[in-house]
Amino acid sequence: MELLEVKILDDFIKTLEKMILTGVDPSYFDSFTLQDKPQMVQDIAKKFKSISAEFQNRENDLKYAITELRYAKDELGKMNQLLDTKVEERTKALQDANTLLESIAITDSLTGISNRRFFDEILQKEFARARRHDVNLTCIMSDIDHFKKVNDNYGHVMGDKALKKFGTILRNNLRGHDIFARYGGEEFVMLLPETDAPSSMIVTEKIRKEIEKTKIKMDGKTLQITASFGIAQLDKTLMKKPNDLVKAADNALYEAKTTGRNKSMTFKPR
Repeated sequence: MELLEVKILDDFIKTLEKMILTGVDPSYFDSFTLQDKPQMVQDIAKKFKSISAEFQNRENDLKYAITELRYAKDELGKMNQLLDTKVEERTKALQDANTLLESIAITDSLTGISNRRFFDEILQKEFARARRHDVNLTCIMSDIDHFKKVNDNYGHVMGDKALKKFGTILRNNLRGHDIFARYGGEEFVMLLPETDAPSSMIVTEKIRKEIEKTKIKMDGKTLQITASFGIAQLDKTLMKKPNDLVKAADNALYEAKTTGRNKSMTFKPR
């Protein structure tokens, strides 16, 4: 092999090494395909140029594919973020709906105060707590006097206004941790934790007197109502079940209504 051919081959090898370091470029082989180069070098250069061109095309395809994958990844990330936001919004909406449903389930629709279902649940807990920790617990049953006559003489709409007003007066005169509810019809019930009967009597009389002086007006008519109250303090010896406390308050209420109404009576064991 002549010296010139050896030099050409050496340059060709260096070109291959450069391509390895800097990346595929078919133009590197152009100078080796010229007619002044040995036929063997031309043939090899043409082969490598063809191979490198194919490789470059595939490399470009690969780069394009990577670019597309990165774009898809970014779009997927945005979609996931949007989906997470939507899920959070739907979850919160569902939680709000459940909270609303729970509130509706334990609220009297007419007066806006708690209903008997809620009261019965709290009664179980407070009764057990009072017995366990040996603390006072008082139940108060109340009933609007002659409520049937209110409906008969003034109509049910006026009767509803009276019930709403009664609920408002309870809300305005009881403590934050006291429990009060519409028990059914014109009956209302209160539960005063850590409160004895004499203290409950003071609260009850305040409520009774406010009801007595309240005037309810509608369509040129004025209604004044009164209410009777029965008070019972938890007696651990006599009252073994929560309903025993309610029955005692109801008995005291019956006594208040049968001895004149518009009064508060305390339960006295027979």
